[in-house]
Amino acid sequence: MLGNLGSLDVGQVADLRPYFDSIPDPRSRRGRWYSLTSILLVCACAVVSGAKSIDELAEWGARASGRLLAALGIRRHLLGWRRTPRP
Repeated sequence: MLGNLGSLDVGQVADLRPYFDSIPDPRSRRGRWYSLTSILLVCACAVVSGAKSIDELAEWGARASGRLLAALGIRRHLLGWRRTPRP
């Protein structure tokens, strides 16, 4: 599926954060696990890497390194894993 997608480096994602932080989050605060900014950053990184569908966005997130996910704001679960949102 995504064998040809490039990888991103932690230093390449910081410039979009201020723009995404300014977007109001329409979701209810209750039950949110991921910030809107972190979801948008994962999506932007996946698209820049070549993802063209929701499934490819999810696959990119599943294959991203823990270090990159941390830089994107994906929180670590209490059990220690870091996982991106699923469609």
